[in-house]
Amino acid sequence: MGELARLRAQSCSGGGSVPRRANHGHSEGAQMSATSTDGPDRATGVDPLASRDTTPQTAGNQVDAVSAGPSGTRFVFIDTETTGLDFARHQLTEVAWIVRFEDGRQETRCVVPEHTLDGADEKALELTHYHERIAPQLRSPASEWLVQFLEDAEGAVLVGAVPDFDARHLERAAARIQRTPTWDHHLLDVETFALPLISPGAEAPRSLAKTCQALGIPHDQDQAHGALYDAQQAMRVFDRVHELLATLRSSGAPLPPPVPRIGPLASRERLGADGAEPTGSEFAPPPAEPTDHPGTGQGSSTSTV
Repeated sequence: MGELARLRAQSCSGGGSVPRRANHGHSEGAQMSATSTDGPDRATGVDPLASRDTTPQTAGNQVDAVSAGPSGTRFVFIDTETTGLDFARHQLTEVAWIVRFEDGRQETRCVVPEHTLDGADEKALELTHYHERIAPQLRSPASEWLVQFLEDAEGAVLVGAVPDFDARHLERAAARIQRTPTWDHHLLDVETFALPLISPGAEAPRSLAKTCQALGIPHDQDQAHGALYDAQQAMRVFDRVHELLATLRSSGAPLPPPVPRIGPLASRERLGADGAEPTGSEFAPPPAEPTDHPGTGQGSSTSTV
């Protein structure tokens, strides 16, 4: 990344100084900013790519046995925010991804791409809190952030909530700079991935918020529809499913009871009242945490690239 980008860029989170990490973690000598955080600060930052180099941990700082070890597969947990749903007309406003390398290391990055509001859907801007969260931040050209993403995603499986939406926008962005994505053709949607563990039978995928709630993962509606938070939540769902499956395999226990899709808020949802997600009160209590298996980690340190 060029010196101009380091001076002008602003990220979803930022702070101190650590060596830049690239090419699977080898230092290139440039000094970047870093912050210790467990969530995005969308009001401050110094660089468009906030990078976390971590080993997944539980809330008690114990290594999570499911996600921390080498897997032989690279995963990129991705989320994008846009000015609308039309791939030909609307633009990326925020992109965040967490790359989990084959050796278990993780790096997290968040960027506000260069964009305009030409033809923007006001509902999309409102949903993402565009004017409060995104508009004040400095922007990064695709020649910098997208090149980094394509490097991180080389041969990787993209994981997210409806990741084909993100992939299509990123493919179009790559074509504009004459680059060809090389991520795996399999895309993993965590909303579908979790269904067998939470549904009583065949049903359509639930929203990311409802999926998190059904799995006992806290979900903050104030941070939802921010790219970094949604990418983190997708990762937590992915890890929680693997954690539960590992526990079931090791113990021979039956599947946890299904979690009702709709409860007291059903009529309100059908009417579309204010578009709000359920608070979680309509969900049955999540399965109890197994005492002999650690949970999914959410704490880490952040640096920028």
